[in-house]
Amino acid sequence: MAAPPDSIAPSPTLPSATSSTLHLTHPTPAEKEATWRLNGAAWRGALSLEAYLRREHHLAAQPLTQNGGITYWILVDSAERTTSTSPNTSTPRTILASCETLRKRALVARRASAPTVTAITAHGIGSVFCAPALRGRGYAGRMMAELNAELTTHQQADGATSLFNVLYSDIGKHFYARRGWHARESRHVALPAVLEGEGKARPLYAKDLGALCAVDEGLLRERMGRWGEGGADTRVAFVPDGETLAWHHAREEFAAREVLGRRPDVKGALVEGREGRVWAVWTRTFGAGEEGNVLHVLRMVVEGEEGEECVEGAAEVLRAAQREAGRWAMKTVEVWNPERVVIDAARRIVGEVEVVERDEESITSLMWYGKGEVEWVGNEKYGWC
Repeated sequence: MAAPPDSIAPSPTLPSATSSTLHLTHPTPAEKEATWRLNGAAWRGALSLEAYLRREHHLAAQPLTQNGGITYWILVDSAERTTSTSPNTSTPRTILASCETLRKRALVARRASAPTVTAITAHGIGSVFCAPALRGRGYAGRMMAELNAELTTHQQADGATSLFNVLYSDIGKHFYARRGWHARESRHVALPAVLEGEGKARPLYAKDLGALCAVDEGLLRERMGRWGEGGADTRVAFVPDGETLAWHHAREEFAAREVLGRRPDVKGALVEGREGRVWAVWTRTFGAGEEGNVLHVLRMVVEGEEGEECVEGAAEVLRAAQREAGRWAMKTVEVWNPERVVIDAARRIVGEVEVVERDEESITSLMWYGKGEVEWVGNEKYGWC
């Protein structure tokens, strides 16, 4: 049984955030569920708290997260007295802050006389949380410093060290930047949902995504290994593979069943063209209110050169996303960090389109352990966690 929220209330005497007795560790199952109960009050969206707890268990059992794919972390005080005077009872540790990390397939490319694109392991950081009663004491900052040290070698093979990890800040750019996670491009375009219309794009289902992911990875590797003049000498990217997309779809499917009692089967749309295909894979987010209901494009792929046919193909795919958003009572369709072809396609649909620069929420932030400047390729919604 999960510990009730008040079981991890702060102890009467709280340690300093600089204390040598603070350390990062992994929670017990009861502690893990207790952290979910606390952060669920802020993040459950349209779900009840109990449904949110079930969803977290569900997400922990996905192909991406199984077999060590997700790691849970808590900051605690090793000097805290946790055993009462009675031999049959104990008091739980005070959880000063908590977070989780997802292991992800990634790529690194380096400019050289013989450019290379290499597969590596990197991490996404999510669910960074400090209970309201414990905020303002420096615990979250201390946890992130401890986590930063851990992630340099966490789950790296044969003594290798990590090159990067990312997080998505909902508290602006400065807190994490001061700790080494520097804000990267965090823009999006939004299109309204529509209820009617037809188009040329065909729907994509889960069974279609494996083959498309393989093609996408090949295109991504090719792009990363193609160098022009100027720019950073190193590029990194998360691989938009099937396990990553399936994790996002597990989130949306769980919420859709809980909120609406039905399953969203259409996962994207694709248009065939003479010069190549254009496709998008998306997910639905069910917020606490109407404004939070957003169809997010996880990944947008253009096979051909960015000419007129590609723009029209992207427009058809975006129109399909708008119709799907309307069918699911979504407010808008969002595309993160859109390429020029996507912006042109959006303008073809709605005329003037605003490219929103996010300043507070979902700020894509990267910790780079390597030397020199680095470019983050494929900084789209699929990388979010």
